[in-house]
Amino acid sequence: MTITKIEEEYSTMKKIIILIINFLILLSSRAIYSDIYSVKTGIIDFHDIDKKSSTSKFVISELASVLGRYSFISLVERSKLGAIIKELELRQTGLVDPSTAAEIGKFHGLQLLIEGTISKNIISARVIHVETAKIIATAAVIDKNEIEILGNKLASGIEVYLARENLKKLRNDNPVISLEFWIERKDGSVAKKITSSDKDKIKIGTPVSFHYKANKDGYLTIVDIQPNGDVVIIYPNDFSGTNVIKSGIEYSIPSKNDEFEIIASEPSGMDTIVLFFTQKKVDWLDIKKLSGNGFKSVKEGEKFTMSRGFNVTATKLKSNEWKSVVFTIFVEK
Repeated sequence: MTITKIEEEYSTMKKIIILIINFLILLSSRAIYSDIYSVKTGIIDFHDIDKKSSTSKFVISELASVLGRYSFISLVERSKLGAIIKELELRQTGLVDPSTAAEIGKFHGLQLLIEGTISKNIISARVIHVETAKIIATAAVIDKNEIEILGNKLASGIEVYLARENLKKLRNDNPVISLEFWIERKDGSVAKKITSSDKDKIKIGTPVSFHYKANKDGYLTIVDIQPNGDVVIIYPNDFSGTNVIKSGIEYSIPSKNDEFEIIASEPSGMDTIVLFFTQKKVDWLDIKKLSGNGFKSVKEGEKFTMSRGFNVTATKLKSNEWKSVVFTIFVEK
């Protein structure tokens, strides 16, 4: 065999190896993408007070069909939940204790567990977040023909919780960048400054304004996850036109020259506001996933993807290039 022939065969083999490696990387990246953009979810048996197992099976089947349409929910096949179901049955009957479900679900690699009860025509369900043992979503319907409504409500609750947690985890306390944010509540003619450390609450119907200031020139994006789960982009908006801010200048929404008001409205609950500041322009948002005029909202079914998109964008930035601030306030009746 000549040297030339050996080199040709070596070159061919090298190309084949590279192709195999690239293929494996592609498979791996797809698996990672799937894990990042979906949560492993199991639906366990509903407790049927009337002892009609056929009703429980129907509810679970229909519910799985509805939840399976959501890309951020990865349902585990019922056949693979046998061990979990048996373990729970040995421990108790009726509604599952969240801490017990979390313990068992975590052992079996689940992220969410869905269970519920059936009593006459009323079907109620709840979602348990395995990592924290929190009940993150609940819903109920009065007829087994309304399972689609039940599933959509649960999916919405799951998505809002995950989006909120994803954005809250995006913390970068850059000491070089000072980013202030506060809310002014207008009680009659008096405006009271509220910071996230305050235990104060905002009553529904109260006019408010959002204020922010940075010690450097840059770009600011403000996202508000409202108590009802709506994700609203406060800044930039159609009124500001751009999200450029200048060092040392205090900005407000609405500004003194704006002809609109922001009023705390229904529903009551926790409002989470997250600010992202960068010294260079960064596209945090996909405009295709937004809807509405003025203050745009994230479309239904895109909230979880949007929050993961923020995560991906953040990982491309150096720690000294950006800063985030998380602000929570409670809206009450």
